[in-house]
Amino acid sequence: MATEEDTIFWSASSDGRFSAKSAYSLQNQSPPDPDEGIWKIIWSLPVPERIRSFMWLAFLGKLATKSLLFSRKVTDSQSCVSCGHPVESILHLLRDCTAARYFWLRHSPSGLQSCFFTMGERDWLRENLRSSESLGSGMSWPACFSVASWLLWKNRCTFCFRGSSSALSPPSLEYSIMAKCKLWYEAWQAPSPLPSDRGQTSTRTTVMIGWTPPIHGWVTLNVDGASNGNPGAAGAGGVLRDCAGNWIAGFTANFGTATAILAELWAVYHGLDMAWKKGFRAVRLESDSQLAIQLINNRSDPVHPHATLLSAIRRKIGREWLVSINHVYREGNRVADWLSKHSLVYPYGVHEIANPPSELVSIVREDAMGVSFERRIVTPDSSSL
Repeated sequence: MATEEDTIFWSASSDGRFSAKSAYSLQNQSPPDPDEGIWKIIWSLPVPERIRSFMWLAFLGKLATKSLLFSRKVTDSQSCVSCGHPVESILHLLRDCTAARYFWLRHSPSGLQSCFFTMGERDWLRENLRSSESLGSGMSWPACFSVASWLLWKNRCTFCFRGSSSALSPPSLEYSIMAKCKLWYEAWQAPSPLPSDRGQTSTRTTVMIGWTPPIHGWVTLNVDGASNGNPGAAGAGGVLRDCAGNWIAGFTANFGTATAILAELWAVYHGLDMAWKKGFRAVRLESDSQLAIQLINNRSDPVHPHATLLSAIRRKIGREWLVSINHVYREGNRVADWLSKHSLVYPYGVHEIANPPSELVSIVREDAMGVSFERRIVTPDSSSL
């Protein structure tokens, strides 16, 4: 095999020959940009404009954290106002602070869980905004991530300017974030005005929903059922409270395997049973299951698969007492919702709870204070009536 001498090859041109044009192009060639496309992602997020602007500022590193204000000599301390950490950076505030960490440990994309708490600030923001995962509701993870980050910032500002008593606790903040994600996803998906089945038009209206105390002399019984799989592992929970929002008694029940509607009906049954045994004779029963309430109020269902249980519920209601059955949205049923979701940690059967679990204390207190949450509901357009 013949040997040849090495020759010089100019890699910036296709033929290997040097030219001034190729040298100029090489000199002005930009290095790979790891943030390419990120601005388009931010400004295309299916969230309100103020949240897009917030994420833009966060990615630029321009949020007015204590660290930034300290560097500009606006404040004499850069410690976190919420947890006391020595440096309140964007990464600390949005990921590592107590309330933020509480949320992210429960809600983070599976593809990022191994490195979620180890990435640097810019990498952390970039990877979450580029994630292709979504929540169970259908909302994309980048949108949920942005909503959560904005609400964490908003809660921090409330803590800073109004004090700790005005800021939401980590469990309540988690609930608020998930409720906002669901609210905005539904609002983004649904057109408005909406055609109704009766030829009328409907519009979506934002209302504030919270727990409503009973009138004096009555107690409120909130109940809820849950099933993981429908059918699947199922349970229920309920709570009795007075007109001041004080906890009277509660219960959880582990039913084994059941459907969601069966769990809802058993929640009503055991809740009424508890209220009667406690001696209350004026009870406002609240459930967030419209189907369960319809089945209880519908008398023409002798062949329904749950007819026996429905008859037992009606017999309890028919006793010598006053029972008002009402549908409420989940935002007004938070305590029962929490109890039903945590019922499976208890053994099979019904268990009375004399005092609220420590994780529930803040939610019970907020209900008593009248804390409410936004919800988009469909209402008939008065002009079409």
